[in-house]
Amino acid sequence: MGLPAGIPVRARSGSLRVLTYNIQFCRGVDRVIDPVRIAAVIASFDPDVVALQEVDVGCARSGHRDQVELLGTALGMQVAFGTALPLGTGQSGNATLSRLPIVRTHRITLPVRRSVHEPRCALVTRVGWHGCEVDIINIHLSDRSATDRLAQAELVIRSTGDVPTVVCGDLNCTPWSEPFRTLARRLRPVASPRSWPSPLPVIALDHILVRGLAAVRAGLWRGPGVRRASDHLPVFAELTMHL
Repeated sequence: MGLPAGIPVRARSGSLRVLTYNIQFCRGVDRVIDPVRIAAVIASFDPDVVALQEVDVGCARSGHRDQVELLGTALGMQVAFGTALPLGTGQSGNATLSRLPIVRTHRITLPVRRSVHEPRCALVTRVGWHGCEVDIINIHLSDRSATDRLAQAELVIRSTGDVPTVVCGDLNCTPWSEPFRTLARRLRPVASPRSWPSPLPVIALDHILVRGLAAVRAGLWRGPGVRRASDHLPVFAELTMHL
């Protein structure tokens, strides 16, 4: 089944609307893999940029479909993809979708100490916004090792440039952890709500931090069907230039 295209959008405002969402390869808490449902959740917020984690391209577990292309087409957004984990003939990783023009993008391999730990990556996508450029750094940190998470957070900080920056994603840690505090030394946390597990969220794993920007509002996005679409809830921020 294809995805709906041409979703109507609101008139654009002056804020930069960012959504981060671990979509668990479009598998909901009911175990159904449904990209249409994920697209509907994203569309209900109508972001300028959305950072997705655990996105499949050509993987057997999700029907050999290219979820990046499907979601990009459905939402009318440009796409960038960074492979984190090869899965058979397919791959899984981070995808950044943008309604704003993508200037350039690159992938950063995040360090892991042991070969048994799942590979992770950061996807850096520079977008044009109101005559300036903004880096969106889409990250998914280790769920196995606090030491790995700390080393990964340190590399993310070293990878930031000199333009306004949004670091967002599934950090697999809370705001009281050392990896988060490492990021917060250089970036301003703007959204760290309890986002997992989606039916009854009790742990803050998904975060948005910024530099050179300020939040107008931020928090959990509670669109229709959001508690069933994935095991995480999406986290959003509406941002303006920090003067």
